[in-house]
Amino acid sequence: MKVTRTRSILLICMGAIGYWYYHDAKPKIWGDEPDEPYITIFGKKPIDANIDAWAIWGASGSQCGAKTWSADSGWSDGANVKWHITHDFSNDPSQYELRIPFQQYQDSLDCEVILGDITVQAYNAFDTVGFAQLRIYQSGTDYNDKPIDLNSTIQARKCEPFYSPKYDRWTNGFGCFYYVNGERKSKEQEFNAETVYFNFSQFSSDTVIHYDIVAGEEYRSTPLDPQTGK
Repeated sequence: MKVTRTRSILLICMGAIGYWYYHDAKPKIWGDEPDEPYITIFGKKPIDANIDAWAIWGASGSQCGAKTWSADSGWSDGANVKWHITHDFSNDPSQYELRIPFQQYQDSLDCEVILGDITVQAYNAFDTVGFAQLRIYQSGTDYNDKPIDLNSTIQARKCEPFYSPKYDRWTNGFGCFYYVNGERKSKEQEFNAETVYFNFSQFSSDTVIHYDIVAGEEYRSTPLDPQTGK
Protein backbone atom coordinates (compact mmCIF):
# COMPACT_ATOMS: atom_id res chain seq x y z
CA MET A 1 0.00 0.00 0.00
CA LYS A 2 2.79 2.39 0.97
CA VAL A 3 4.75 1.53 -2.21
CA THR A 4 1.66 2.14 -4.40
CA ARG A 5 1.00 5.50 -2.78
CA THR A 6 4.63 6.53 -3.19
CA ARG A 7 4.53 5.55 -6.85
CA SER A 8 1.33 7.59 -7.38
CA ILE A 9 2.89 10.70 -5.87
CA LEU A 10 6.00 10.15 -7.99
CA LEU A 11 3.93 9.90 -11.17
CA ILE A 12 2.07 13.09 -10.35
CA CYS A 13 5.35 14.91 -9.70
CA MET A 14 6.78 13.65 -12.99
CA GLY A 15 3.65 14.81 -14.78
CA ALA A 16 3.97 18.28 -13.31
CA ILE A 17 7.67 18.47 -14.17
CA GLY A 18 6.96 17.30 -17.71
CA TYR A 19 4.24 19.92 -18.05
CA TRP A 20 6.52 22.80 -17.07
CA TYR A 21 9.37 21.47 -19.23
CA TYR A 22 7.06 21.22 -22.22
CA HIS A 23 6.04 24.86 -21.96
CA ASP A 24 9.47 26.20 -21.07
CA ALA A 25 10.85 24.47 -24.18
CA LYS A 26 8.48 26.34 -26.51
CA PRO A 27 10.08 28.97 -28.78
CA LYS A 28 10.29 32.38 -27.10
CA ILE A 29 9.72 34.40 -30.28
CA TRP A 30 6.09 33.85 -31.20
CA GLY A 31 4.78 35.31 -34.44
CA ASP A 32 7.85 34.65 -36.59
CA GLU A 33 6.08 31.94 -38.56
CA PRO A 34 3.07 32.70 -40.81
CA ASP A 35 0.95 29.94 -39.20
CA GLU A 36 1.35 31.31 -35.65
CA PRO A 37 -1.78 33.31 -34.72
CA TYR A 38 -1.24 36.28 -32.41
CA ILE A 39 -2.68 39.57 -31.24
CA THR A 40 -0.45 42.63 -31.39
CA ILE A 41 0.24 45.10 -28.60
CA PHE A 42 1.62 48.23 -30.23
CA GLY A 43 2.40 51.81 -29.28
CA LYS A 44 4.81 54.64 -28.64
CA LYS A 45 7.58 54.39 -26.08
CA PRO A 46 10.64 56.34 -24.89
CA ILE A 47 13.61 55.52 -27.14
CA ASP A 48 15.69 54.02 -24.31
CA ALA A 49 12.88 51.91 -22.82
CA ASN A 50 12.40 48.18 -23.31
CA ILE A 51 8.87 46.78 -23.25
CA ASP A 52 7.94 43.20 -22.40
CA ALA A 53 4.83 41.24 -21.49
CA TRP A 54 3.80 38.24 -19.43
CA ALA A 55 0.95 36.12 -20.76
CA ILE A 56 -0.66 33.96 -18.08
CA TRP A 57 -2.49 30.84 -19.22
CA GLY A 58 -4.70 28.46 -17.26
CA ALA A 59 -4.50 24.71 -17.92
CA SER A 60 -7.46 22.63 -16.77
CA GLY A 61 -10.05 20.07 -17.86
CA SER A 62 -11.45 16.73 -16.73
CA GLN A 63 -8.59 14.81 -18.41
CA CYS A 64 -5.85 17.33 -17.60
CA GLY A 65 -2.68 15.65 -16.35
CA ALA A 66 -1.12 18.81 -14.91
CA LYS A 67 -1.07 19.22 -11.13
CA THR A 68 -0.20 22.16 -8.91
CA TRP A 69 1.29 21.90 -5.44
CA SER A 70 0.33 24.35 -2.72
CA ALA A 71 1.62 24.25 0.87
CA ASP A 72 -1.88 25.27 2.03
CA SER A 73 -4.01 22.81 0.06
CA GLY A 74 -1.58 20.20 -1.32
CA TRP A 75 -2.03 18.95 -4.89
CA SER A 76 -4.81 20.33 -7.09
CA ASP A 77 -5.84 19.75 -10.69
CA GLY A 78 -4.66 22.16 -13.37
CA ALA A 79 -1.88 24.71 -13.48
CA ASN A 80 -0.97 28.20 -14.59
CA VAL A 81 1.52 28.75 -17.38
CA LYS A 82 3.58 31.96 -17.60
CA TRP A 83 4.90 32.97 -20.99
CA HIS A 84 7.46 35.81 -21.07
CA ILE A 85 7.22 37.84 -24.29
CA THR A 86 10.42 39.85 -24.80
CA HIS A 87 10.93 40.15 -28.57
CA ASP A 88 10.13 43.58 -30.01
CA PHE A 89 9.15 43.36 -33.70
CA SER A 90 9.32 47.13 -34.26
CA ASN A 91 12.27 48.59 -36.16
CA ASP A 92 11.48 52.08 -34.86
CA PRO A 93 13.16 52.79 -31.47
CA SER A 94 10.31 55.17 -30.55
CA GLN A 95 7.72 52.39 -30.93
CA TYR A 96 7.28 48.78 -29.85
CA GLU A 97 5.36 45.77 -31.16
CA LEU A 98 4.74 42.64 -29.12
CA ARG A 99 3.00 39.56 -30.50
CA ILE A 100 0.96 37.52 -28.02
CA PRO A 101 -0.49 34.04 -28.71
CA PHE A 102 -4.17 33.98 -27.81
CA GLN A 103 -5.89 30.87 -29.13
CA GLN A 104 -7.07 28.13 -26.79
CA TYR A 105 -5.34 24.79 -27.39
CA GLN A 106 -5.02 21.29 -25.97
CA ASP A 107 -1.55 20.33 -24.80
CA SER A 108 0.29 17.01 -24.54
CA LEU A 109 -1.19 16.35 -21.07
CA ASP A 110 -4.79 16.66 -22.37
CA CYS A 111 -5.20 20.04 -20.70
CA GLU A 112 -7.34 22.78 -22.18
CA VAL A 113 -5.03 25.81 -22.10
CA ILE A 114 -6.78 29.19 -22.10
CA LEU A 115 -5.36 32.72 -22.03
CA GLY A 116 -6.08 34.30 -18.65
CA ASP A 117 -4.41 37.73 -18.63
CA ILE A 118 -1.55 39.80 -20.06
CA THR A 119 0.72 42.25 -18.25
CA VAL A 120 2.74 44.83 -20.21
CA GLN A 121 5.54 46.86 -18.60
CA ALA A 122 8.45 49.17 -19.48
CA TYR A 123 12.02 49.30 -18.14
CA ASN A 124 15.05 51.53 -18.54
CA ALA A 125 18.36 52.15 -16.77
CA PHE A 126 16.75 54.54 -14.28
CA ASP A 127 13.67 52.45 -13.46
CA THR A 128 14.81 48.83 -13.63
CA VAL A 129 11.89 47.64 -11.48
CA GLY A 130 9.44 48.53 -14.22
CA PHE A 131 6.93 51.29 -14.91
CA ALA A 132 3.72 52.03 -16.83
CA GLN A 133 2.36 48.56 -16.07
CA LEU A 134 -0.85 47.66 -17.88
CA ARG A 135 -2.87 44.59 -16.93
CA ILE A 136 -5.23 43.17 -19.55
CA TYR A 137 -7.97 40.87 -18.26
CA GLN A 138 -10.92 38.94 -19.63
CA SER A 139 -14.02 41.08 -19.23
CA GLY A 140 -17.07 40.17 -17.20
CA THR A 141 -20.57 41.56 -16.67
CA ASP A 142 -20.06 43.57 -13.49
CA TYR A 143 -19.96 47.37 -13.62
CA ASN A 144 -16.20 47.42 -12.99
CA ASP A 145 -15.05 44.76 -15.47
CA LYS A 146 -17.05 45.46 -18.61
CA PRO A 147 -15.08 45.29 -21.87
CA ILE A 148 -13.70 48.31 -23.65
CA ASP A 149 -13.72 48.47 -27.44
CA LEU A 150 -10.90 46.65 -29.22
CA ASN A 151 -10.08 49.90 -31.05
CA SER A 152 -9.51 51.78 -27.80
CA THR A 153 -6.35 53.83 -27.21
CA ILE A 154 -4.71 53.37 -23.81
CA GLN A 155 -1.94 55.70 -22.65
CA ALA A 156 0.45 56.12 -19.75
CA ARG A 157 1.37 59.79 -19.94
CA LYS A 158 3.91 61.98 -18.16
CA CYS A 159 5.97 59.01 -16.97
CA GLU A 160 8.71 60.50 -14.82
CA PRO A 161 10.08 60.78 -11.29
CA PHE A 162 8.29 63.46 -9.29
CA TYR A 163 8.61 65.30 -6.01
CA SER A 164 6.68 63.73 -3.14
CA PRO A 165 5.62 66.30 -0.50
CA LYS A 166 4.66 63.44 1.80
CA TYR A 167 8.22 62.08 1.92
CA ASP A 168 9.94 65.39 1.07
CA ARG A 169 12.02 63.84 -1.72
CA TRP A 170 12.01 62.93 -5.39
CA THR A 171 10.85 59.43 -6.24
CA ASN A 172 13.43 56.93 -7.49
CA GLY A 173 11.07 55.47 -10.07
CA PHE A 174 8.55 56.66 -12.65
CA GLY A 175 4.93 57.47 -11.96
CA CYS A 176 2.44 57.92 -14.80
CA PHE A 177 -1.05 59.24 -15.48
CA TYR A 178 -3.26 56.63 -17.19
CA TYR A 179 -5.78 57.47 -19.90
CA VAL A 180 -8.30 55.35 -21.80
CA ASN A 181 -9.71 56.89 -24.98
CA GLY A 182 -8.60 60.31 -23.78
CA GLU A 183 -10.26 60.03 -20.37
CA ARG A 184 -7.88 60.33 -17.43
CA LYS A 185 -8.18 57.41 -15.01
CA SER A 186 -5.52 58.53 -12.50
CA LYS A 187 -6.15 61.17 -9.86
CA GLU A 188 -2.40 61.59 -9.35
CA GLN A 189 0.77 60.21 -10.90
CA GLU A 190 0.83 56.61 -9.77
CA PHE A 191 3.12 53.62 -9.62
CA ASN A 192 0.26 51.13 -9.52
CA ALA A 193 -0.83 49.35 -12.69
CA GLU A 194 -3.86 50.31 -14.73
CA THR A 195 -6.28 47.46 -15.49
CA VAL A 196 -8.37 47.20 -18.65
CA TYR A 197 -10.83 44.54 -19.74
CA PHE A 198 -11.37 43.11 -23.21
CA ASN A 199 -13.67 40.39 -24.51
CA PHE A 200 -11.00 37.81 -25.38
CA SER A 201 -13.46 35.90 -27.59
CA GLN A 202 -13.24 38.85 -30.03
CA PHE A 203 -9.48 38.43 -30.42
CA SER A 204 -8.20 37.51 -33.87
CA SER A 205 -4.90 37.77 -35.72
CA ASP A 206 -6.03 41.26 -36.83
CA THR A 207 -6.43 42.51 -33.25
CA VAL A 208 -4.11 45.38 -32.26
CA ILE A 209 -4.20 46.70 -28.69
CA HIS A 210 -2.91 50.27 -28.79
CA TYR A 211 -0.95 51.22 -25.67
CA ASP A 212 1.28 54.33 -25.67
CA ILE A 213 3.91 55.02 -22.99
CA VAL A 214 4.83 58.72 -23.03
CA ALA A 215 7.77 60.31 -21.19
CA GLY A 216 7.29 63.40 -19.05
CA GLU A 217 9.58 66.43 -18.88
CA GLU A 218 11.50 64.96 -15.93
CA TYR A 219 11.96 61.54 -17.57
CA ARG A 220 15.54 60.34 -17.34
CA SER A 221 17.58 57.61 -18.99
CA THR A 222 20.47 57.36 -16.55
CA PRO A 223 20.51 55.55 -13.20
CA LEU A 224 20.84 57.41 -9.92
CA ASP A 225 24.36 58.20 -8.74
CA PRO A 226 24.96 55.80 -5.83
CA GLN A 227 26.88 58.54 -3.96
CA THR A 228 24.55 61.53 -4.38
CA GLY A 229 21.26 59.81 -5.13
CA LYS A 230 20.69 62.21 -8.05
